[in-house]
Amino acid sequence: MTALFDAASFIEYGELAGATTDPRDEAYGDGLVAGVGLAHGQPVVGASHDERVLEGTQSDRNQRKMAKLLYLAVEHRWPFVCFVDGGGARLDDPLPPPPIAVTPRGRFELYDGLAELNGWAPTIAVASGRAIDGHAGIAMLSDLVIATGAARFGTQGGHVRGAADYARTGDVDVLVEDEAEAIATARRYLRFYLVEQVAGDAADDADRIADIVPDNRRRPYDMRKIVAAFADAGSVLELGPSWGRSMLTALARLEGRTVGIYANQPKSPLAGAIDAAAADKAARFVELCDAYDYPIVSFVDNPGYMVGPQAEREGIARHHARPLAALHHRSVPLCSVQIRKAYGLGPFAMSGWGAARRVPEMRLAWPSVESGGMSLEGAAYLVKRKEILAAATREEAMAIRDGYAERMRDAASGLRAGRSYQFDDIVEPSQTRPTIAAMLRRVPRERSPVKKHPIDPR
Repeated sequence: MTALFDAASFIEYGELAGATTDPRDEAYGDGLVAGVGLAHGQPVVGASHDERVLEGTQSDRNQRKMAKLLYLAVEHRWPFVCFVDGGGARLDDPLPPPPIAVTPRGRFELYDGLAELNGWAPTIAVASGRAIDGHAGIAMLSDLVIATGAARFGTQGGHVRGAADYARTGDVDVLVEDEAEAIATARRYLRFYLVEQVAGDAADDADRIADIVPDNRRRPYDMRKIVAAFADAGSVLELGPSWGRSMLTALARLEGRTVGIYANQPKSPLAGAIDAAAADKAARFVELCDAYDYPIVSFVDNPGYMVGPQAEREGIARHHARPLAALHHRSVPLCSVQIRKAYGLGPFAMSGWGAARRVPEMRLAWPSVESGGMSLEGAAYLVKRKEILAAATREEAMAIRDGYAERMRDAASGLRAGRSYQFDDIVEPSQTRPTIAAMLRRVPRERSPVKKHPIDPR
């Protein structure tokens, strides 16, 4: 626990609490170390279940300790970090005796306290062993779940799954090697929220960002490289890389300022198309950034939403609306950058509607963009259907399709898109970082004095 905090800054609550009132009871802290310390010089509430004491189980006494901590977190808007290793409820926990004085609990119990804190201050769960029943519940109510490869989640006497499985379903955000890396990641995540400005230098390849995108428009590339070249060197913390893989979400710094970045991933199996998982991932990330007042940058290279029987079975009809609604209700600045394609409703999930409560502060595009209601090859099959069907050979049909697509691509090229004011500016790729940084300097972070909204639970 003390490794999470700055040196000699931890103040413990309930150190003498035990499983019983017997002074000889050696159940230190009743299996829960809890208190308040400093991280990066700012107050943070922390709690750690101790599996060495009664298997780290939850009892009436240590639940009251947690309730007091959550009261402090909500009252003072302090982040909350919980190490969730433990065996769930203590099955033989006796009923508490009648109090001889008012017991020092808080306004909220454990789970409604976490729900109250959600969207008001960051909540982090760290798992390195067993997180059973209520311990897993703490994790699933937290903004960020960090887990080591050895962590396991499940129910008493029931099915238990490993952290890698939870990562693939979006229930674990960051997988790490060991507890030391988990603590370092938690401190890094807290720093985005607690420290307004740090020194930030451009990445070594920032001026060569255009080289990441192949000349062949059909060839994929790794959007992670674009994000890394855009952000301050070494500042990117990706969240949820194992699920919704056609969408990237990350916190980073831009000239020392915290920003949220989400982007399509052309190198994914879906080539950046938005399925139900990617839609949920984007929406939840936008909600998180908006709740904690981080400006958002989006990178667009998107063939649209997924369609077809499989997408329908996964609920795309319902899930597709979530990022659209989240963007409509955001209050933080948004800058979007279209790199290559943007078809159908997909680009609206990446930058919002053209007319809404909030439109992007800046919509940029690279000269390589192409846009349309659907893919240009798909449009050719509709517009040139008769000629394609009448073609004598497959090669002739493909030539008709590709010829139409190329003509339309030229008509919607970056230069023409700029001249028709489809974007605020068409920029050389190397100018993306300084242009957006200049815009964000004009809209400083404003901390909302009230809770805007909760962040959708995972």
